[in-house]
Amino acid sequence: MHEDLVKTKITYPELFRRLWPYARKEKLLLFSAIAAVAGGAAVARMIPFLVGYAIDHGVKEKDYSVFINVAYAYLALEICRSIFSFGNVYLFQRFGNRMLFHLREDLMSHVQRLPLQFFNKTPTGRIVTRLTNDVMSLGELFSEGVIAVFTQSVVIVSVVVALSLISWKLTLVSLILAPFFIGASIYLSNRIREILREQKKKLSLINAFLAENLNGIKVVQLYNRVTRNRELFGALSTDYRDTNMRSIRAYALMQPIMNLFNATTITSALYFGGLLSAQNSIAIGSLVAFLMNIQDFIPPLREILEKYQQFQNSLTSAERIFTLMDEKKEFELENLHSPQVVQGDIEIRDLTFQYEPELPAVLKNISLHIKAGESIALVGRTGSGKSTFISLLQRFYDAPEKSIYVDGVALERIARHEIRHHVGVVQQDNFIFRGTIRDNIGLGDPKVTDEQIQRACEKTGYMSLLLRTGRDLSSTVDERGANLSVGERQLIAFARILAFNPDILILDEATANIDSESEHIIQEATKEITKGRTSIIIAHRLSTIEQCDRIVVLNQGEVAEVGSHAELMKAQGLYYQFASLGLKSTLMDASAAGTAEP
Repeated sequence: MHEDLVKTKITYPELFRRLWPYARKEKLLLFSAIAAVAGGAAVARMIPFLVGYAIDHGVKEKDYSVFINVAYAYLALEICRSIFSFGNVYLFQRFGNRMLFHLREDLMSHVQRLPLQFFNKTPTGRIVTRLTNDVMSLGELFSEGVIAVFTQSVVIVSVVVALSLISWKLTLVSLILAPFFIGASIYLSNRIREILREQKKKLSLINAFLAENLNGIKVVQLYNRVTRNRELFGALSTDYRDTNMRSIRAYALMQPIMNLFNATTITSALYFGGLLSAQNSIAIGSLVAFLMNIQDFIPPLREILEKYQQFQNSLTSAERIFTLMDEKKEFELENLHSPQVVQGDIEIRDLTFQYEPELPAVLKNISLHIKAGESIALVGRTGSGKSTFISLLQRFYDAPEKSIYVDGVALERIARHEIRHHVGVVQQDNFIFRGTIRDNIGLGDPKVTDEQIQRACEKTGYMSLLLRTGRDLSSTVDERGANLSVGERQLIAFARILAFNPDILILDEATANIDSESEHIIQEATKEITKGRTSIIIAHRLSTIEQCDRIVVLNQGEVAEVGSHAELMKAQGLYYQFASLGLKSTLMDASAAGTAEP
């Protein structure tokens, strides 16, 4: 299983720098929340001063009218503090959720524009983890972390200012050990961060393993891999559990450190405060206010350090998210051509292609001219380059510049979304979405009307099948079309092509693996969708290949023969061997044996 590599290392300044573009979209919410926090902190510091004032002027001077005024003032302050508290929590939560929305939208948009090589190399479960778990974890940074850390930081600053105004000497003595305890806590938190990063990797491995094996559950059960897979999953789960236990032990050390810090701070304040009071250097009311304030110093510091640990988790998620964001999108040149109509004239000029520089060439010196409206069959053994050829035509991979032309324009000069709009593909195993038949044909495109969908179903013969089985376009389709036959899934793909009406059509083994009942309908649908448009057909059925204008035989990435079925059979070359072998052929399936010419 591939290791989950994190290429982008994120520091806190870098994290906030990269998140700022999302934050500035909600600047009003952000600054309103900051104002609410500042107001709440200021009000909270007035309360100890109010109590000290009551002791010095009410108790010592026995002026009980002071208590009445202090009581009203205290009530007013608490009301204000409640309002500010509600404001900062609500505004920050809303700000965090809005930022999370912008980030998730941007991430999803980026993933959809990544090249096909990325998806070939990256397990689906790992990508899902990035888009769900990691984004949610980073979201906690805003919905909980930022609120708490920023609010409590303001509280600590306000407490230190208040303590200094009462007695800077007592403040210095009481907090002299603060750097030591804070440093120890930060060191422990950094260790926790490393453990959490490892924990995330192992969770991603578990998700990738589960996604792969659940998608291939039929193969797992058919080949009795259940016990072996349970053992593999047990090993992954045990490894993840052990890493979790390490993080729990590290977390457990944090609380005793903070409790000891709290004890030393209060003890220092009581001891030295008592000495100063005995020397009349500080009033009793001021000392009480000092003690009230210093008790408010530890809880926000403890919460900041706890959230700092949460920041470690968020930072680990951020590294994984921005590693994904830093993946290069499909490359596009500038000043691209956007044709409104494509005639379908395709010219290949000395095309040689390899997937990676260190790998051998898959296609070698291919030169071919496909006229507009012509149907071409690509024939060859597995690995001869047929699927690579059509992937290049769709720009899933980039061919060398000026090697493929469409209507006289170099393919790399046509935007990817444009060429994919004009090139339609029907594959052997078409992906069917959960929803309705109508949804799977129109794919939610507002440009595809119900009339177009209805007409497409009628032309492919799918509508008659639906009526015969008592269904319609609103009938439910299960995930991956589990409640549909193979032939019916193919008919949906054929109807989809007609509804979108592309100028160039590619049939990639579209007639393979269908039942005999559906074969005739599929053959008729094939004639309908190829009518009047450039068609490139990869097929193992001789009956499908014979109908094409020309047949291109590929052998080890090179063009071996080109011609019509009759011409190639007469030449008795490689194609003749394929067709004549029948059942023994690596090209033709069993159905071709009865139709192949001797």
